[in-house]
Amino acid sequence: MAPLQKSSSKKNPQVIRTIEIRGDQTLADLHEIIFEAFDREEEHMYEFQLKGRGPNDPNADRYGLAVALQNDLDSPVAGDVAETLIGALDLEVGEPFSYWFDFGDDWWHQVQVSAITAPQP
Repeated sequence: MAPLQKSSSKKNPQVIRTIEIRGDQTLADLHEIIFEAFDREEEHMYEFQLKGRGPNDPNADRYGLAVALQNDLDSPVAGDVAETLIGALDLEVGEPFSYWFDFGDDWWHQVQVSAITAPQP
């Protein structure tokens, strides 16, 4: 189980949620957890960006929905959120990454790993 801190980086920087997710869960699962934690009601396109220097860094590793990835030829894609396990991302404590929700309204969130713990039996 790895507690993660998630905060909104654009519209409401003071809004923070602390969530937990297991290494055997996917980025799609993380999206659902964030979606519920922020009381979202309507689904929109989203992606996660890792190893970048901030939102929309063209050098970041991008993980998105399969349908969106098929249509995006502008920059390379690292993987499909439905197939990418959290544990396979080699995240480190203190490491931030971006979550971009709703490509029209541009809700950018910074997710930061606050701890990584051993799996419980």
